[in-house]
Amino acid sequence: MANARGKEIDNTHLSIDQAEERGFIHRDYIAHCLRWTHVSKYLHIQSRYKTAKIIDVGCGKDMPLARMLMTSRLAPEKYLGIEYNKMSVPSMFDNTKFKPDLISDTEFTSIKSLDDVYNYSVCFEVLEHVEPITAIAILQHLPKFLSNDAISWFSTPAFDEKVGAANNHVNEMTYEAFGSLLEEMGYKILNHWGTFASIKDYKDSLQSLSLNGVFDKLREYYDSNYLATIFAPLFPHQARNVLWETQYVGKLTNDERLFKKIDKIDGRLGSSEKWRDLAKCIECAQNYVKT
Repeated sequence: MANARGKEIDNTHLSIDQAEERGFIHRDYIAHCLRWTHVSKYLHIQSRYKTAKIIDVGCGKDMPLARMLMTSRLAPEKYLGIEYNKMSVPSMFDNTKFKPDLISDTEFTSIKSLDDVYNYSVCFEVLEHVEPITAIAILQHLPKFLSNDAISWFSTPAFDEKVGAANNHVNEMTYEAFGSLLEEMGYKILNHWGTFASIKDYKDSLQSLSLNGVFDKLREYYDSNYLATIFAPLFPHQARNVLWETQYVGKLTNDERLFKKIDKIDGRLGSSEKWRDLAKCIECAQNYVKT
C-alpha cells in the first residue's frame, strides 16, 4: 500500500523556492529552518563545531544544514550528505574552504562502509517518506557509522488519525509510536521538542504554564502560521511535528525509557496500511549487533 501519490519511497522535499511561491513562508519551512538553527546552536554552545563530523541522511538538494553552518561560520570538520535524489554539491561551495562531501542517488541502507566515523547525525523529515520496515532499517543501519558518544537528531510528523497524513508522506507515525520505536532500536532520548503545532491542540495547555497572556500578546502581531512554531517546543506530545535529540546506546534499561514498549501501545501506530510492521522493530533490535 503506497501513499496518495502511489509511492512507497517518496522523494519530494521542501525548498525555499517552493516556500516563496506561496507568497509567504509556511510553518513547515519555518520549522525546517529552526531545526537547522537548533543543530548549529548546539554545536556553537558546546564549542564542538570545529571537531564535528556530521552525517546528514536525506540532506536535501539544497544542502540547507551545510549552508547554514557555513554562513554562520560554524563549518564542521567534516560533513557528509546522503541523498536519495540525484544531485550535486551546490555551487555556493565552489569557492569556499568548507567542502561538504556527498553521496547521492543512493538508498542509505545500501551503503556498506564509509571512510570515517561520525560524532553527529541528522535525519530530518525523512522517515515519514518510507514504509515502516524501511524506517526501521535506516535506524538500524545508522549506528554502523557513528562513534559511541555520537548525538543523533531526528524529526518527523506526528500522525493524528483524525487529521490524516500529508499526501506525499508514506508513513507518518504517532508521537508515542515514534518515541517507542527510537527506544526499541537502541536510541536513548535525551530531549525532544515540538517543531510546529496547531494552536487548537495546545491552547488549553497554556493556562497550566501561565502563558495565556503571553500568547494573547504575541497573537496581536503574529499570525497562526508563526505562532504554530513559537509554542510547539513546550508541547511535543501535542505537536504536529517533533524533533528528537538522541544517543545510540544499543539497549535501554527500563529506567531509561520514556515510552511504553511498542507492542503495548494501543491503537494505530502510523498512517501506512503496513503500520503493524513497526512491531517488527522489537525483533530487529534484539537481533542487531553493532559492527
